[in-house]
Amino acid sequence: MTKLFVICGHGAGDPGACGNGYQEAERVRVLGKRIKELGGSNVMLGDVNRNYYADNGISSLTIPKDYQIVELHMDSATASARGAHVIIKAGLNADQYDIALAKFISGMFPGRSKTISNRSDLANPARAYAKGYAYRLIECGFISNATDVAIFNSNIDKIAIGILACFGISVQNTSKPNAPKPSTPSKKTNEQIAQEVINGKWGNGETRKQKLKAAGYDYNTIQKLVNQKLNVSAPKPAKTIEQLAEEVIAGKWGNGQDRINRLKAAGYNPSAVQTRVNQKLK
Repeated sequence: MTKLFVICGHGAGDPGACGNGYQEAERVRVLGKRIKELGGSNVMLGDVNRNYYADNGISSLTIPKDYQIVELHMDSATASARGAHVIIKAGLNADQYDIALAKFISGMFPGRSKTISNRSDLANPARAYAKGYAYRLIECGFISNATDVAIFNSNIDKIAIGILACFGISVQNTSKPNAPKPSTPSKKTNEQIAQEVINGKWGNGETRKQKLKAAGYDYNTIQKLVNQKLNVSAPKPAKTIEQLAEEVIAGKWGNGQDRINRLKAAGYNPSAVQTRVNQKLK
């Protein structure tokens, strides 16, 4: 019978993608542990306290080469993006397990037109290939999509059993652990998020709004704090590039990266403003 080695993505301080009050690392560890509980001796669960990507864990694996490796993740994008898929190394053909997994997981989380993707920009598929292991990564829906999260949370056993079935592994233990329902992970304060916005970590404009909403934050509240921190009033209405260039020359927006951050936080394009400043100073 096929043996399975399960890696739970992110972890060791890296929460992965966040959305709808959940963290990717926590969610996939719940699923990974359930796969192990149901699969029994046919499943080996990788150390859930480490990050196999960050510490290059696959390169030091010593499991038998006939083990099949599955790495569990959840995707993140705009709140409307949905669906699951399987990722394998670029240049490889999908095997019977990849095809079965793609059919099953995309049935649980519909929405993607392509259910198996070959990728050359991910480290772990290449590391596994170099070690001679059969590997695939599963994106179990979008944590940024409320529907996908609801499906995931309500069907942990069904997803775990389905993944096992794709490898021909029968359920050995149907008892459910007496664990409390997952608590919503502690969120950063609005003050912390506002500072991250100023530092450019949440993007600009509509992208920022979508990312903050997906992570469970109120955009207007955060933007108000950003404006307060930068001593910038919300545009009423927005100033023109010409006006901003004059203010930059007058020293009202600071210098260097501080100026860039402040202009971005206020919703302006720093490059466009700087171009006009350069023209006026010629």
